[in-house]
Amino acid sequence: MIKTHKIKYDTSKYQFRPLIKKILGENSLENLHEVKKYERYTEPTDQATMWHKTYYDKFKEEFYPLYKQFIEEFVKPQFEYDEIIYQKIPTFRVHQVDNLGVGEWHRDRDYNHGVDEINLWLPFTDAYGTNTIWMESEEGKEDFKGYDVSYGEILVFSGPNLLHGNQTNIEKDSRCSIDFRIVHPDNFKTSEEGSVTANVKFKVGGYFEKI
Repeated sequence: MIKTHKIKYDTSKYQFRPLIKKILGENSLENLHEVKKYERYTEPTDQATMWHKTYYDKFKEEFYPLYKQFIEEFVKPQFEYDEIIYQKIPTFRVHQVDNLGVGEWHRDRDYNHGVDEINLWLPFTDAYGTNTIWMESEEGKEDFKGYDVSYGEILVFSGPNLLHGNQTNIEKDSRCSIDFRIVHPDNFKTSEEGSVTANVKFKVGGYFEKI
């Protein structure tokens, strides 16, 4: 199982923050709670904001080209993979002040994900305190701590196996992020099970693509 760690990337080359601001039509991602307040998220509603709809509607034309470039040029060499299987559409998150980013604590294998998948968590805002991801250090240990991750950093962790989730955000800033999964082709197992939100099959050409 991969050790939880952070890696840095060049934000001048991979300009995710300006791009997501343009897509969402928002000048300040940290102040999304001042634009529209949502009731406390649950597992069915944490993907149901107006920003989620905009992101997924515009993803293919406006976000995917940079994301695919990032996977091919940065992520694949970072893991020294000759080929990489990656989540085709990264999951979008908004963690508003006085709210959650995900509706429940979980291990990704609870939602049919393969145990060899590796999670990459990329915030567009600085993530800290109660507006970041919280996770156990080892499977079953439940010694949860938050990981401070700055824009320009990625948190790498074993999402299928480590219990993770959110605290209620009591900071002054909302957090905006994406997360996605990668796996080496040798460790990939096609599954007819589908994602919980969209019921997209866990196979290449479905939930995943390969480069």
